Amino acid sequence: MELKQSLSTHLEAEKPLRRYGAVEETAWKTEGLGRNQLDIISMAETTMMPEEIELEMAKIQRLREVLVRRESELRFMMDDIQLCKDIMDLKQELQNLVAIPEKEKTKLQKQREDELIQKIHKLVQKRDFLVDDAEVERLSCHCL
Repeated sequence: MELKQSLSTHLEAEKPLRRYGAVEETAWKTEGLGRNQLDIISMAETTMMPEEIELEMAKIQRLREVLVRRESELRFMMDDIQLCKDIMDLKQELQNLVAIPEKEKTKLQKQREDELIQKIHKLVQKRDFLVDDAEVERLSCHCL
């Protein structure tokens, strides 16, 4: 609403304005334009050529690709850190159980040992897959 009021105020004043891109400083040519055409406002700078815009957009696209790759690397690193932490926690618990002499262990403790070994094995496999994926991604990025 304010935009239309601002436009109508400037159109009525017919004050020639110099800078293009800011509504309150834009000179509007009303000859031959219908009401619908006056509602269309472009914020494009007239100082940039289409080729310059395309080049800047290409630079931005390359930067975006670099940032996406970096985000992916950081996610791999965070997953790796979490998996290593989980593995270390399970290993510590397993060490505590292994320290108990076999004759003194309860059936529940022996069962827990087996569970811990299987969990550690699964986490190590998961980490191996993660490292392989990270390596494949890193190599594919360097090939481009």
